[in-house]
Amino acid sequence: MDMKKAIILYILLLVTVTGCIKENLDDCETTLYFSYLGDETKEIFPQKIEKVDMYIYNQNNVCVQKAVLNRKELDRQRGTTLNLPSGQYHVVCWGNSLNDTRINEGSSLKNNIVGAPHYFTKELITTNDSLYFGEREITITNESYRTDTVHFSSAHIKMRIELEGLDAVNNTRAAVSPISIEVGNLSSTVDFTKTFSNERISYFPLVNFDSGIQKFGAKFNVLRFNNDNEVYLRLHDNLANKELYTMQLKDFMKENNIAVDGINEATIGIRIRFNGTAITVKPWDEEVIRPGL
Repeated sequence: MDMKKAIILYILLLVTVTGCIKENLDDCETTLYFSYLGDETKEIFPQKIEKVDMYIYNQNNVCVQKAVLNRKELDRQRGTTLNLPSGQYHVVCWGNSLNDTRINEGSSLKNNIVGAPHYFTKELITTNDSLYFGEREITITNESYRTDTVHFSSAHIKMRIELEGLDAVNNTRAAVSPISIEVGNLSSTVDFTKTFSNERISYFPLVNFDSGIQKFGAKFNVLRFNNDNEVYLRLHDNLANKELYTMQLKDFMKENNIAVDGINEATIGIRIRFNGTAITVKPWDEEVIRPGL
């Protein structure tokens, strides 16, 4: 066998044995795809998630790689290419960590916590992003090119509150609601195992005037809770500086057959009507909820 044939045979053997021709044969590409189906069977990742923060941990739970994939990169490829040595890895991804999310990195998965930025700065929290979580155990070998998929699930619940029958407070710039809203007993943070904190906090969503329907309302996101929850909704009279009304959310949900357990795209809509001193609270059908967060 001459030298030329020997070189060709050697290259073919490399391809057969390793599946990769690289300077370091331990590093072989793995394409990691992202998927989110919501509550159906159709892929809706591009419609729901515009940014991914990805963390990769080795078998010793040491973070060996971090990446931030923006909308442009995700539009080009709904995923990313990994170049890592052979081994077992744990991938954690957060979707939509934008202006209303902060990721505090700690020494372990449970010490890495995610929450609204104002939680960490001890300011009033109005909302968090429409946050999604994905994780996957992957195996990388030096035998062949591989693909794998991270499946995402929702880490938030959409809240939509409409206030009817309110007179706006005069303001030189805009209509101001005389009523403020507090949603309390919510989890403060969620960690990298998608465990929600037992610490309870309140959100104070922004109440805006919708000139199209001539009503005040609030559209905001909170971290997930269950059907059986201790969350409450409280209305406050800003002019008289007094509490007007308090409602246990689980009672409202039970009375109106509203569920969030097992539902990714969970929305709770509440319509509150003021008629003199009377306050009426009814569900707000999701079908009539105007587009928003």
